[in-house]
Amino acid sequence: MPAIPAEADVVVIGAGVTGASIGYQLARTSNRRVAVVDARPPVGGISGRTFGQIRQHYSNELMVRMAQRGFHCIRNWADEVGYGDPGYVRLGYMLIVTENQIEGLRRNVELGRRLGVDTRFVGPDEIGAIEPLVNADSLAGGAYEPDGGYIDVTRMVLSWLGAAQAHGADVIAPLTVTEITTAAGAVTGVATAQGTISAPTVVVATGAWATDLLDPLKVNVPVQRRRLDLAMLEQAPGTGALHTFITDGNSNLVIRPDMGRRVLAVAYPPQMPEVEDPLADAGDAGHAEHAARIRAAVAERLPALAIAETVSTTSGAYDVTPDYHPILGWASETADVSGLYLAVGFSGHGLKLSPAVGEIVAAHVLGTLPPLDAGPLRPSRFADGDLMHLTYGPSARA
Repeated sequence: MPAIPAEADVVVIGAGVTGASIGYQLARTSNRRVAVVDARPPVGGISGRTFGQIRQHYSNELMVRMAQRGFHCIRNWADEVGYGDPGYVRLGYMLIVTENQIEGLRRNVELGRRLGVDTRFVGPDEIGAIEPLVNADSLAGGAYEPDGGYIDVTRMVLSWLGAAQAHGADVIAPLTVTEITTAAGAVTGVATAQGTISAPTVVVATGAWATDLLDPLKVNVPVQRRRLDLAMLEQAPGTGALHTFITDGNSNLVIRPDMGRRVLAVAYPPQMPEVEDPLADAGDAGHAEHAARIRAAVAERLPALAIAETVSTTSGAYDVTPDYHPILGWASETADVSGLYLAVGFSGHGLKLSPAVGEIVAAHVLGTLPPLDAGPLRPSRFADGDLMHLTYGPSARA
């Protein structure tokens, strides 16, 4: 590992999809000395254990606009970043619901259409035409985005980090930050396992581990660590293949095609378990419970998709806030510390929003005009009782 710099203008803690985007934008748009550090190798944390889902279906104008900005960046990577690529695969994305969620779904479709998203409402007959494996008998309708799909998160993160380095940033991983140092109520840098990096500004983009560094500073953020398991399944030979990225709002099944006869699936539990180490394996009992939820959901919604075996199950992690929306803003809003910026609590939305997040955070840190007003995501909104709207209740769909 190269020697750590003694000083930087900005230290970004976290080299996942959020930190990589922030580090890239800071390096690209300024001559500041930027250091991006992470306790794990790049994509070694939450970012490496995700669905890679790309869609623009949200309940609030800000989230839609952030997702649009992210989608534009991903589809125009060569012009926007010019280094590597995000591995975007266009599958089409469809969120399907029963009658109890149809009103909210229609509202979100109209919100997206008004803002320029290529999306439309589809009835049960059209759902079956788009994805023949779906049993639409009990469905009231769905939202369909033909350009939805997924990205290769590893390629995306490494491309951003490579681009950041090309613009002069230091990327140091694995390197554990043990403390954010302060003096007289202001950030002075970070202490690491290999020494101190002095810096007047620190950006926390550590996902579910944010509270480990923030609690000692009395920076209280309502972020919980929750575990979510992903399962790689293999279809039985000779059965129909899934072609579309599907979210079933009734059973909370999310499923997409992978390579060959394989599909990646998750069946959300009624409550994701809060855990100390969200990357720790769920164990045999946890895997069995997840497999049972998937089997029940697939049997109900995709009965023609015969599962031959579960190839693997991976325990992933969510950094969940009370309104399932991220926190973007200066910690000084709610705590007596300056120079500390929070980019945490993404609740599974980081991939879709990360290009916009990088631009917004870089603008805030550099004191320039951000491309979008992220005020609704400010840290103080929880104390203000001004939570973001959730159309579908507590879920990753927001």
